[in-house]
Amino acid sequence: MSIAFQLEPLHHSAPPVFLSDAAANQPLAFAVMQAKVSDREREEGFVWNLAHELRQPLSALATAVAVVTQDSPSGATALAVAVMGRQLRHMTRMVDDLLDAARLSSGKVSLITQRLDIRQVMRDAAADSATAAAERGQLLNMECGATPLWVNADAQRLYQVFSNLLRNAIKFTDRGGRITFTADGSTSRIAVRVRDSGRGIDSQALPRIFDLFAQVQPSAAGGVGIGLSVVREIVTLHRGRIDARSGGLGHGSEFVVTLPAAPAGRS
Repeated sequence: MSIAFQLEPLHHSAPPVFLSDAAANQPLAFAVMQAKVSDREREEGFVWNLAHELRQPLSALATAVAVVTQDSPSGATALAVAVMGRQLRHMTRMVDDLLDAARLSSGKVSLITQRLDIRQVMRDAAADSATAAAERGQLLNMECGATPLWVNADAQRLYQVFSNLLRNAIKFTDRGGRITFTADGSTSRIAVRVRDSGRGIDSQALPRIFDLFAQVQPSAAGGVGIGLSVVREIVTLHRGRIDARSGGLGHGSEFVVTLPAAPAGRS
């Protein structure tokens, strides 16, 4: 007995497909991207919740300090109340920065813009920073010329930018140092500079100086690395840019905010 086998032709067989390295890695790259997005969302959610949780106890402490202050304390009690007041203001500012960082990164901040002379915002920021500079024996010098420098901007947010930059300069400049706050402009752009004679920034740290929670010198002067991130986001919303420059550690630093100039000749 014989058995015959008949082989069916493979009419529809497809040639083997070889993926390039880039194509083969696409699922992995997508997964990595998704993981980064998820991590960022978790980070933003944590920051938002933390800031809100901190606001209530800070508000209660501020009320308690105000009540004690009304009793006109003297001696050691007065000194203690003054210290608590300063530290509460500092902590409240940090919480506000946390909230702003969360809002800005999620696109929940809108600007209220108007045509304004940027020199007035600079004067307000310099006036509010002058006391802190004086307490450290620093010279804060502002120069912005006699000609108006017009921009279309949110005055409150620009004030926040300049105040953060000035506080940063004061913090990282030793006693007796010098801080200059200047502005100049052309028909197309306005540049505001905050330059200090302080501790400077290492060249390797410059690329991440504006990242959220980045700490260039974590042991030098405290802080949690929020302010400069907020500054960059606000400047970007104004269609501007900010650059950090330094000759290295011990050679001071300079931050330059560049914004589009508003057309001249309109009130």
